[in-house]
Amino acid sequence: MSKHHSRFSRRTFLRTGVTASVAMGMGVQAYAEAAPSEKVDTKKILNYQPDMRYRRLGNTDIYLSVISLGGLVNEPGVHAYGIDRGVNLVHISDSYLGGRSIRDLGEVMKSKRDKVYIALKDNFFSREDYRKENFKKIDDILKLLNTDYVDFFMFNRHDAESAKDPLIGESFEKLKQLGKVRFAGFTNHGDIKGGTAAAVESGMYHLLNPVLSQDNLTLLDAELRAAREKGMGVMGMKTMKGLRGRDQELAYLKKLLSNPAVTTVVKGIGSVEMFDAYLKAAGETLTSQEDKALYHYAQANRSNNCLMCDECKRNCPECIEISTVIRCKDYYFEQLGDRYTAFTTYQELPEQKRFNSRCGGCRKCEQVCPHGIQIVNRLEAAKQLFA
Repeated sequence: MSKHHSRFSRRTFLRTGVTASVAMGMGVQAYAEAAPSEKVDTKKILNYQPDMRYRRLGNTDIYLSVISLGGLVNEPGVHAYGIDRGVNLVHISDSYLGGRSIRDLGEVMKSKRDKVYIALKDNFFSREDYRKENFKKIDDILKLLNTDYVDFFMFNRHDAESAKDPLIGESFEKLKQLGKVRFAGFTNHGDIKGGTAAAVESGMYHLLNPVLSQDNLTLLDAELRAAREKGMGVMGMKTMKGLRGRDQELAYLKKLLSNPAVTTVVKGIGSVEMFDAYLKAAGETLTSQEDKALYHYAQANRSNNCLMCDECKRNCPECIEISTVIRCKDYYFEQLGDRYTAFTTYQELPEQKRFNSRCGGCRKCEQVCPHGIQIVNRLEAAKQLFA
């Protein structure tokens, strides 16, 4: 695929960036539709607490806390603390921190299960399992969580084709009939735009879980609007990727919640002080000064932040899993300091998919990258780091 025919070129991103800057110039009025007036019987909101904000999940009768807990930072004490203050959604995978996260959350669920919805990321079923309806593995996961079912089963798919695989709908219905799950969700780390668009178009999901870092919020504007129109909820993940400092994080949380398509933001929170700061910010309005600062920071740091759009992978003759390698190095290792996840995720890739002797010769990946990232240098650095 040539640069001219790339699905998502640098020129395309700059156009969307211009749109973002226009909105920024308008200040927070650009997001006036974010908080529609809606009277809700708070008795119908699971684990309602007056200091927490809640948003309706698409076209369901479920209301989710705008802050949800989960991800790679998993502190049992913070989970219990957050739930006591109104969090009613937790997100988990059996692979986080080598299984420690799900065991820790399971301990919290012994006393808090009736207060929260659980979103479980599917990292344990193969396509063959789905084809043969071999669903026994989920019983072990549910046992770890001290529950009989999960509310959202998050199908983990990383391209447009697999996002709309009919087998997903068939498997979900079977799992639902077995009483193991209630709603279907979608999560992905690659081909963010194409995968999310396909998931929305498929109509199979109630909850979407895209990467919503600052650049991706602009990139996925059309998909988020389409999801809202179709009655799908959105749980943003990896939202603070590329940001530096608590002030930036809190400002960006406000920006995310000024978008009416965003139902909740899932965040690994490592301390009660950090949770309190997030809870306070969730009740505040984004200022024009904060919006401008975020915009200028994003523009100045574009070449440091991978969109996970997978344009590089689609143009790589060696089919290197470029966005995954960069995610391991830049996000898991350098930003989160999570050596375990960075190393294991990298090692799970076939060796020829990480870097090989032929990689770097054509640099087609760098030619199509909308952010102009020096990809080959990042791949070489990751190889040295995780060797």
